[in-house]
Amino acid sequence: MKSVKLFSEFVGDGHPCYIIAEIGNSFKNFQQAKRLIDSAKKIGVNAVKFQTWDAETVTTKKNFFDMEATGHISQYEFHKKIQISEELQKKIMKYAKERKIVMFSAPSHIKDLELMEKINVPIYKIGSDLACHIPLLKKVAKFDKPIILSTGMCTIDEVQNSVSAIYNEGNEKLILLHCIANYPAQISESNLEAINTMKKEFGIPVGFSDHTKGIFIPTSAAIMGANVIEKHMKHPVNPSFPDNPHSLIPSEFLELIKSIRLIESAKGSGKKIPTKSEQKNLKNNRVSIVTLEKILKGTKISRYMIDIKRPGSGIQPIYWNEVIKKIAKKDIDNEIPLQWNMLE
Repeated sequence: MKSVKLFSEFVGDGHPCYIIAEIGNSFKNFQQAKRLIDSAKKIGVNAVKFQTWDAETVTTKKNFFDMEATGHISQYEFHKKIQISEELQKKIMKYAKERKIVMFSAPSHIKDLELMEKINVPIYKIGSDLACHIPLLKKVAKFDKPIILSTGMCTIDEVQNSVSAIYNEGNEKLILLHCIANYPAQISESNLEAINTMKKEFGIPVGFSDHTKGIFIPTSAAIMGANVIEKHMKHPVNPSFPDNPHSLIPSEFLELIKSIRLIESAKGSGKKIPTKSEQKNLKNNRVSIVTLEKILKGTKISRYMIDIKRPGSGIQPIYWNEVIKKIAKKDIDNEIPLQWNMLE
């Protein structure tokens, strides 16, 4: 698998899971954004992501949401109400840089790219809504910056078309995210096996953009090999926003990070060999061939003189038949683990 470098950190198999706190519409002003950025920095996420959009270019005025998180509402009115200004985007990008935490954004229209280049986003996140927007993908690819592409609502053929469009522009700094584009998403629809399906298909890092409630599914995605976890974060002091049902407060997000890091420490190398602690325990907690009675020098060993018991510091049980009929080179006490240098 290829790895992709995001600043000083590599993303891919063999590297730590890259964790993104999505704060997309969980703030409306600088103070609210600042709380989220400070919390993200404190709990140790790798990056913070927001969303760049203009209601005039996101949707028609006759289009509606009909999801649990929003109810039946006008998409235009929804986006108009929570879109953030160019000035605020500049301020939060500057603040994140001062706090030394990676921050980037996702466009909602090809026109958003002009502003995003102006504020110098270092990474482009492409949401599932634009995953098949080939003209936009080609234009973003030409910036030669890393691209994180969510694939909610996509077939594998559609993902292939999008990957090819990006690669054909000479940009191979691509990470895919499996995603279920429902808000909140249902656990039964998570289809986490798709993460490894895309890894095998494309040979590049694949992560998971989560919209379920809680930390169980993103933690499970990490267990199954997700190279990136993106999860919405909210702050308890900030007002309620539509993403709140599937967002985590900082303390919950910290538990997610701890769980993922524990999983990583538990995965190991994959080689089936005794660990350091097991090597120490081998001597006392495994079995070997031991004497059942005192055996005098020159005596031929019979099966009735020996047994297989703890400790494991003697000749291993696999050599049982070889030990039988050997001759004792010296007197051997009772309940002694047999050694090869005792026999001839």
